[in-house]
Parts: sequence; C-alpha cells; structure tokens
Amino acid sequence: MTEKTEAQKVATARAADILPARRRRSIGPRTLLGSTLLAGIIVLAAAAAPASAGQGLHWFQGQTPTISVTNNPDGSATATSSGQVAGAGTSITAVLSVTYSYPTTCSNGGADSGPVPGKSGGSSATSSPVQVQAIHGNASFTTPPLTVSPPSTLDASQVCRNRGSGWTATAGPITITSATVTVTSSNGGTLSYTQKAPF
Repeated sequence: MTEKTEAQKVATARAADILPARRRRSIGPRTLLGSTLLAGIIVLAAAAAPASAGQGLHWFQGQTPTISVTNNPDGSATATSSGQVAGAGTSITAVLSVTYSYPTTCSNGGADSGPVPGKSGGSSATSSPVQVQAIHGNASFTTPPLTVSPPSTLDASQVCRNRGSGWTATAGPITITSATVTVTSSNGGTLSYTQKAPF
C-alpha cells in the first residue's frame, strides 16, 4: 500500500480537527436555548406544585368538625365541638359560636286566662378560645363547653303585649339554631364550619 504523503497527512489531521468543531457549532445556540427553556418550565412547574397540592390551613383529610348539642333539664343548652386541622404552622386558636332562640309564656295570677304564648327571643354566644400547639403542622382541638341559658327576667310589657298589667313572662327552653367553629392558625390561615339545627 502506498504511504500517504506529508501533505495528505496534514490534510487528514486538519479534517479531524475541523469536524468536531463543526458538530459543536451545529448544536450550539439553538440547542442551548431549547435546553434553557425546558429547564425554566420544569422549575416553574415545581414552584407551582405546592400551591396546587392544597397547602395551608385545611381540615385534616377533609373531615369537618363534630358539633354536639345537649338540652339540659333547666331549659339551657350546651354545645361542644372538636376537630383536626393540617397545615397549621406552629399553633391554632379555635372558638365555637352559636345562635339560639327561646319561646316565652305569659301568665297572670288573677282572673285573666293564662299562660299564653309571648314574644319569642334569641341571641348569640361565643365560647372561650382554646389554643393548641401544632405537631408537624397538625393539631386536634376541643372547644370548651358553651352553655346558653334563657334570660331569668323579662319585661312583660314588651313580651306580653296587649295583656295589661299583672302579667309575668317566662323564657325557655333554649333551642340552638346554628353553631360555627372558627379556627385560625399561626401562619395566617382561617377556617370556618357552620352546622344548623337539628343537631
């Protein structure tokens, strides 16, 4: 086989040097731009993922609080609530509020007929707040019992309208018409759940 001349050897070496450089240039700016865009999309998707994953204060596993109401023999009613939250930061504060109504009866110790229904009433009340430390963002709570009682005294002239003098009004028993649990967390979240009668 004929040996390559010195000029052929030089030409071959130059071609070997030039070819990789051309290949590198062919995958240069366009490929780098595409890779950069793809990396940017991946970073943005990763940043958006926590927001779509339901981060922040929420009911644990979607379970809303349990609210219980007890009607007491003296005409009062007691409400309690319990539940669990997640995404709570380091602590939560929970309160229970209720709205309630009561009937009134009007009676007269004299010759007038009675007792007869009077004007019904109602109001609202809120429990003392309970603070709970969260563990890994989760916290269970039970609000203090909230007891509401009918008013001990009523203005018969307002409740027993058009009944004249000598009438007395008695209120009760209490009916709790709705109860709302409100939870706030150290990370600024707020949750609220309302349940209406019957309980």
